[in-house]
Amino acid sequence: MKKYIILLLMSFLNNSLLFSQQTVVAATGAVRQKISVRQYQGKQITLQAMVRVRQIDEKAGTILFLKVVKENGQMGAVFYSTPSIFKNSWNMYTLSGKLDDDADTLSFGSLFSGKAIYSYDSFTLRVNEQIIPLADAGFESSNDLKNSPWAVPLLPKDFLVNISSSYAFEGNHCLIIDGSGGAAINTPGENEQAGAVANINGIKIYYEIYGKGEPLLLLHGNQQAIGVFKDQIKEFSKYYKVIAVDTRGQGKSTSDDKTYTYDLFADDMNQLLTQLKLDSVNIVGWSDGGNTALIMAMKYPSKVRKIVTMGACVFIDKTVVDKKVFRQVNSVIEKLNKDATPVNFNTIRLYNLLITEPKHTYEDLKTISCPVLLMAGQKDIIKEEHTKGIAANIAQSKLLIVAKATHYYPVENPVAFNESVLNFFKEK
Repeated sequence: MKKYIILLLMSFLNNSLLFSQQTVVAATGAVRQKISVRQYQGKQITLQAMVRVRQIDEKAGTILFLKVVKENGQMGAVFYSTPSIFKNSWNMYTLSGKLDDDADTLSFGSLFSGKAIYSYDSFTLRVNEQIIPLADAGFESSNDLKNSPWAVPLLPKDFLVNISSSYAFEGNHCLIIDGSGGAAINTPGENEQAGAVANINGIKIYYEIYGKGEPLLLLHGNQQAIGVFKDQIKEFSKYYKVIAVDTRGQGKSTSDDKTYTYDLFADDMNQLLTQLKLDSVNIVGWSDGGNTALIMAMKYPSKVRKIVTMGACVFIDKTVVDKKVFRQVNSVIEKLNKDATPVNFNTIRLYNLLITEPKHTYEDLKTISCPVLLMAGQKDIIKEEHTKGIAANIAQSKLLIVAKATHYYPVENPVAFNESVLNFFKEK
């Protein structure tokens, strides 16, 4: 991905029209607007945009750019963001740089490379704290780009440009560059054929179902989504009916103004299982998902057959994670609070969840009657003594501390993780 973006950038630099046709990389292009910046010469400039990428090609991605042309017509400063953007959720990205002392015009926008569906919305430019007025910054002024200040030069073959009214982050429209070629997307988290939405507790919960057999519920961690379990879905669906869920306020699931708690997440899942007419399920819960799974076993025992948790906790304090974790999370929250966008507000809620929840006790765990495999990495963010404390208070528990592994063992070594899970579920 990186080499494609660099090639794209270089061809952009070498041609005032954006590209040199002789050096264009397949499936690459750009979204850009150009403005005069003479009154801002020599000043610091910041570009922000909301971006979402639904990958078809796992190497696909996009970056923000700023390109100056000087008064003498020569190329000036050029800035581009790193690393490439590939998240399948609306997120704000920022790029800053200093304008040349003799800057004349500024081209800005995004470069993309690879097959994906790229969505853009809510561009802003600032000089220091002053917002520079932009034409059609949120793509609200027209239904196409014919009379727009935005351009998508040399659009790759089979790519489509659309001002969409369906998936906007803000307002009524956003710009979509569709590089799917009409192909069905079967990537976990993006698989429309496997996906559905359930109305639960006043919000919409998105889930996907794969395979046949006993039901197996997959619950992801904080600020993750279904796609993080792609290696698990591929393997587990050979033996089970896998129900992979985007938790409230994450992935494609919506949220409301209720305070995030793991008890609320557990209630969401209980209601989802009822709606899907599933009497009981096996559960794999990673991190936050493990917390939710344990609460489900406490509060809705008839719904749970067996549980595997990875890096779960039952309460949160400095005996569970190192005190520096609290400092780091609070520092992130402080920075996010300075830019109160809807996305940042939701992210703050999710970070607050990490340092305030769950609020159960070891004693609460004694009500769990189903078999539970408690996994954690030797280098896990959750302290080993806490994982052992959970195991000690569940009657039918097994403990597995994986040597040299971290909190991210399911993606660090999916083959070994999957094997441990399947072996546990197959035990009588």
